[in-house]
Amino acid sequence: MKPRHIRSCMALPLLLALQSAWADDAPGAAEPQVQQVIKLPLRVGKPAQTPEGPAAAMPSPSSPASGTQVKPAAGGKPAEAGKKMEAAKKGAPAKADAAAAEKMEPAVPMGKPPARDLSQPSPEVTAPGGRPHAARKARAKPRQVAHAAAKPAAGETGQVKSVVGSILKANGAYIAKHSPGYLAKLGERQMPRATVVTCSNPGGQVGMLGGDADGELFVISNLGNQLATSEGSVEYGVRHLHTPLLMFISHSGCGAIKAAASDYSAMEPAIQKELDNIEIPKGIDATNGALININNQVEGSILKFSGEVEAGRLAVLGGYYDFNNDLKQGRGRLVITNINGETDPVRIRELSRSGQYFKYGFMGR
Repeated sequence: MKPRHIRSCMALPLLLALQSAWADDAPGAAEPQVQQVIKLPLRVGKPAQTPEGPAAAMPSPSSPASGTQVKPAAGGKPAEAGKKMEAAKKGAPAKADAAAAEKMEPAVPMGKPPARDLSQPSPEVTAPGGRPHAARKARAKPRQVAHAAAKPAAGETGQVKSVVGSILKANGAYIAKHSPGYLAKLGERQMPRATVVTCSNPGGQVGMLGGDADGELFVISNLGNQLATSEGSVEYGVRHLHTPLLMFISHSGCGAIKAAASDYSAMEPAIQKELDNIEIPKGIDATNGALININNQVEGSILKFSGEVEAGRLAVLGGYYDFNNDLKQGRGRLVITNINGETDPVRIRELSRSGQYFKYGFMGR
């Protein structure tokens, strides 16, 4: 026998064995005629080889694909080979159906995975009570830094909230304490009994009358409790509200007095303009500077409102809130330091005891 025929006889049994294995797996396939067949494992996902290709394309009997060497049938007769080919052809449709079933897509479409920003770390899954991953701690640090940077703004916000809350709370308590009729009078035409010029510093705005003194005072505040800065407001109180008393009040440690006694050329022009009106010596201490400034404001007001003064309709006084007990009359006491130009402490006490607040020394009265 020629070598070519030998190779054909060796390849045909292997082909028949493959086709018989596929026919056995398919339902309704014809029973193969070969009694002993070695079945090869079915590799899912790889396209099946069709019998139309040349026999040389099939693996040889000694190919490692099967793992077992297959021997040809005894005698290798062509008639038996023909019968095996016909049986294999009958099982070919079943093999095609099985391959088509494997390639069929599922009837229910799969949902798309949720979109996620791939630039961010993947979400972490931890057991209940477990410690967070280091990556989570790392992500928390920027938020903590940002929170720390926002603390000053949060502190200011908290301060404003607290102050506004305190004001509204005090207002509520005030409303609850007074009758509607009392509150209605406050909305009527103002009838204050005194025009008071205080320093804008909180130390110069301590309550003087206390209690139910609403509407009793026409209060004006500015830097250094001065006439020139708020001349229009002072004139309105004296000549339109007809207050018989004009009073200028300073206080211990006044910042405006300290600034006026030093070099304030680096301050804003508007502030410089107000400090220019405070005529005190440079380098003077705050207490003596405040007392001198009070005397200057009283003297300037007597000259401005000379008609009211000569007619005996206006008294001009000066006072000092002594929080540091600089004048040795008690810490926090409001001390009268000037009555209509009179600055001698002994004489001031005499005028105060007798109630002679309209007596002017320079007028001989």
